[in-house]
Amino acid sequence: MKLESLLAPKKKAIIKKWIDLVLDSYGSPEFFKKQKDRFANPIGATISEGLQDLYAILLEERELEEAARSLENIIKIRAVQDFTPSQSVSFVYLLKGIIREELAEEKNREEIRASLSEFEARTDRVALMAFDFYMDCRERLHQIRINEVLSGRHTLTDGTKCVSAMLKSRKIESADKSKINRLT
Repeated sequence: MKLESLLAPKKKAIIKKWIDLVLDSYGSPEFFKKQKDRFANPIGATISEGLQDLYAILLEERELEEAARSLENIIKIRAVQDFTPSQSVSFVYLLKGIIREELAEEKNREEIRASLSEFEARTDRVALMAFDFYMDCRERLHQIRINEVLSGRHTLTDGTKCVSAMLKSRKIESADKSKINRLT
């Protein structure tokens, strides 16, 4: 018996539980869960759509390469946040626990254990793909930061004044000093 057919009646509940667990890792999980507007809540929408796609790919035993787009979209969000690498990719492993919970009574049957083992191996491969995407995103972020420092653009974003503002303030300061000197 395939896991997909066994879990079909529980599909919506499983996906909802998975989405809720992932969104709970954020600072305002209630907002992400309640706000359904894609433009008001792009993080929640991207994660929700991505996890639904991943669920289908994993349980329908489709080619794992199909998971790349969904994984990359989710990882791009998690890579720029204050998550450790393990926290960033842990959402993939959450599904394994949910599926085990749902199959708690069924686990004793030999054919289900074999299917579950195969599903978990596929999930592990997807998690490794997620880690590769995470590392690629972090590498791109660091390269952007290096390029900003090398080009001098970082001075615009690190709280300091830009060059033209510094020159203008120096000009004003020197004009003020010359006025003071003339008066004394």
